[in-house]
Amino acid sequence: MGRFGASCNSTRRSDRRLRATVARPGGSGGQPIDSAAQLRAQLKHLGLADPAIEAAWPRWWSDDAEASPSAQAELRFGVARRLGLDPGSLLADDEPRFLWREEARFKRLASENDVEQAGIASFGRAVASALASVATPSQVDLSGWTAQDLRGRLLKAGRPYVALEDLVVLSWSFGIPVVHLRIFPWAQKRMAAMTVRVGKQSFVLLAKDALYPAWIAFYLAHELAHIALGHVDVDQALVDLETEERETEERGATADDDEEQAADAWALELLTGMPSPTVTSADGTASARELARVALASAPELGIEPGTLALCFGYSTGQWGVANGAISAIYDQPAPVWQAINAFAATQLGVTEPSPDALDFLDDVLELPSVR
Repeated sequence: MGRFGASCNSTRRSDRRLRATVARPGGSGGQPIDSAAQLRAQLKHLGLADPAIEAAWPRWWSDDAEASPSAQAELRFGVARRLGLDPGSLLADDEPRFLWREEARFKRLASENDVEQAGIASFGRAVASALASVATPSQVDLSGWTAQDLRGRLLKAGRPYVALEDLVVLSWSFGIPVVHLRIFPWAQKRMAAMTVRVGKQSFVLLAKDALYPAWIAFYLAHELAHIALGHVDVDQALVDLETEERETEERGATADDDEEQAADAWALELLTGMPSPTVTSADGTASARELARVALASAPELGIEPGTLALCFGYSTGQWGVANGAISAIYDQPAPVWQAINAFAATQLGVTEPSPDALDFLDDVLELPSVR
């Protein structure tokens, strides 16, 4: 929040700037630069998706506020805070500028340009800052914990294996809010997951959609690994981008990235008890139905969640069609995983002194059940 504060002029100074209503050259009918419609046009010209702009738009705004310079200034400060933009760039006749890029590191960069990277990093920072204002601060530091220690803690509590719901509860118990984004700054979301640190507190923002929990359990375990292994510095972010190959890539695809290898090994050890598990069929052949049957039967004895066993089979053999078919047979029925993650998050938010503005924003970007 310090960087936002350093970028903002006082409301009084903003009023003086906004009173100078100037028609933008080429604007429709000489539309004034200080109109709300013009601000929306600026954001769309930047490439921001309509849902992101709507989520950033404060609920108190109405046509009656259009003529108020102070309301116009407050509108711009609010939109900037929610999108991670420099408020000064919205108060002047400038191109909107994102505040955060150098503070973020990206994994699996493909065709994303600098503006797209800055937009992802800045939006993630804005969501994390909103969460920080309504979630309980971290009391226990995950840094330094081993995967085996955490796995033992979960299994000693009577769990047969480590499942997604265990990881979600564990994360919140460490003061690490975990949410699943439903709105993204760009039309193509691009991001699979992101870990952000605001001060000393870490936040995990998931983005990968799934109808079964096994994949999301691995993504969350991977992000927790980055936190435990100290890969994310104070006020920094680590963004794991989504690629078409991610779900079918063989081990070794990230051999040139020591952090990713370490995070994968830590995550697998938390989920399976082994940093590099190998799961194959006895005779070298397998069907999805048979893999599902064996995974369900073996899970309690091995202490590995059945869907995770199927994923390990896919990684070990490259037979992803069989693995994904088995996953669909393991669970009773498909259901959007994000709903359960954000339903639990809703029970954890607003337990301190909630910020109505932050809760409105989180309602929109997370599609939360009522948190009030």
